[in-house]
Amino acid sequence: MFKARPFYCWKTWLAIVFAFALNVVSTAVAAEKGQKKEAQSSSKDSEKPSFTFKVPVDVVVVNATVTDKQGHPVKDLTVDDFKVYEDGKLQPIHTFALESYKAVQTTDKNGKVAEANGGTGVGTAEPSFTQARFLSLFIDDLTVSSIELFTQAIGALQRFVSEDLGPGDQVAIVSGSGRVQYPFSGDKAQLASELTDLYKKINLSVVRKEDCPELTDLQAQNIRQDTPDSRSMEVAVMETIICQHLDDAPNRAQIATNVARSTAGFQYEETQYRNRTLLSSLRQHIRSLKHFEAKKSVILFSDGFLSEQLRYELQEVVDMALRAGVILNTIDIRGLFTAQYQASDRVVVGNTLDSQAILSQKPLLRIEDAMRQEDPLAQLAYETGGLFVHNSNDLHAGMQKISDNQSFYYVLTYASPAAKSDGRYHKIKLEVARPGLQVSHRKGYYAPKEQISFERRKKEDIMEALQAPGNLNEIPIQLSYNYFQLEDARYQLALLTRVNIRGLQFLEEDARHKNLIHLVVVAFDENDRYVDGLEKSMELNLTDPSYAAMLDYGFTSKVDIKVPPGRYKIRAVVRESNRTKMGSIKKTIEVP
Repeated sequence: MFKARPFYCWKTWLAIVFAFALNVVSTAVAAEKGQKKEAQSSSKDSEKPSFTFKVPVDVVVVNATVTDKQGHPVKDLTVDDFKVYEDGKLQPIHTFALESYKAVQTTDKNGKVAEANGGTGVGTAEPSFTQARFLSLFIDDLTVSSIELFTQAIGALQRFVSEDLGPGDQVAIVSGSGRVQYPFSGDKAQLASELTDLYKKINLSVVRKEDCPELTDLQAQNIRQDTPDSRSMEVAVMETIICQHLDDAPNRAQIATNVARSTAGFQYEETQYRNRTLLSSLRQHIRSLKHFEAKKSVILFSDGFLSEQLRYELQEVVDMALRAGVILNTIDIRGLFTAQYQASDRVVVGNTLDSQAILSQKPLLRIEDAMRQEDPLAQLAYETGGLFVHNSNDLHAGMQKISDNQSFYYVLTYASPAAKSDGRYHKIKLEVARPGLQVSHRKGYYAPKEQISFERRKKEDIMEALQAPGNLNEIPIQLSYNYFQLEDARYQLALLTRVNIRGLQFLEEDARHKNLIHLVVVAFDENDRYVDGLEKSMELNLTDPSYAAMLDYGFTSKVDIKVPPGRYKIRAVVRESNRTKMGSIKKTIEVP
């Protein structure tokens, strides 16, 4: 059954939002020339496939780094050496693998070695081959405390691209604000040019903080939430009295308290908004990498942020990275942190012993703030098998350490026993039978707040694929085109896609090979404005001869759109419903 319907899209500064038309235009095609038609037409949008794809149970992924007393990676453990507990209850391990930054080798529970990049288990021998890697350089231009920090970070990026990229390496450059979206490229010259212009494109508006009183983010949070720690408010009040010259003012303490609360409230709300936006952007980018078949890693360049109120959002990023097979590394771009004041800082000095004693707490507040802002960077790295680079002014050396990291880590999965989508937190504990080893792994996860329907998941996957920083390569897809002029000075553009189904898993049922394929073809103009598009749903219900023929030739689909002369960006996405594998292709064409 082949169904086609218009595909509409609107683009905003944050994302492309898609809506699917309700009216369906039906079309019938044959699976193979000369054979009985196995795809029937339908004019009912509500008609469903004759077979059902089961939605898989929620799978929990745990990356575990195991080292000996000297800090060397331990890479000869088997599945029997591990025990995983959720909320104190032992869970059966479903899959188990040993991975490195450059290669994967796996076996099943019986010790049989599977092909690289597939199967389940653990390889006990160090892989001897390498893979091209996809590396995303993610710039936090939302929560950074000073634009001066970007200078050193960009210099390290430029040096890394110039000196450390290997053959086949693909690098994307992305910013949290969305102002920088450079797709994957292995062209060093193009990457160097993009990095040269990076300073002009990133968001340079840091969180606005008042000079009087000058609060750390942790100070603002403590005051806003009325925490028991009174130092934050005491220091802010005393600083306000001095810097606003309220010494002789009546009710000076109350005035200063009101000013401190107002300042803290504004700073807290803006900081929380930026932190949430950063995590949302990071999660969205990681999700877009899900269907790339390669070694995938992200390096987040940030000076940290507070995450106590964002634990669920932070865990969503970890979950997405683990599900997408992405290693998330983090670099604290502050380098070696000091609590001492810099030359550019405004220093408030008390004029009495009491005021001096209170203001002497300010450096301690700065230290606590810096340490707390490091915590989410460490969590993102450690729970996804990555590295956290901090307390180093040599950011390039940190990138090299990440790039050259050969640390092996284990990937375990198990079915979540959580019965409800209630957003509750579930603790994870991992034990290793061999004594004397150090194990680093995620400490838990939040259950989803709601179940995502098949249709919603499909739409989200297609949206991400159309925005992905490169072509998804799980399903090979080709795109060709032709055009001819119409009477109204417009052109009919014929877009032909060919999809290779080799490597896809079909349901074997009733002597048929079954899968449900979704294809979306969208045209944009030079300015990325939506022009036209079409979505097709193709129910493959193939006999053995038809299946064999389609394995050899794939299947093709034709889409016709009418456009005026001009330059267009064509994007095609294909998604299958069994394993939700995807492929995409982007091509720029010119219609005279």
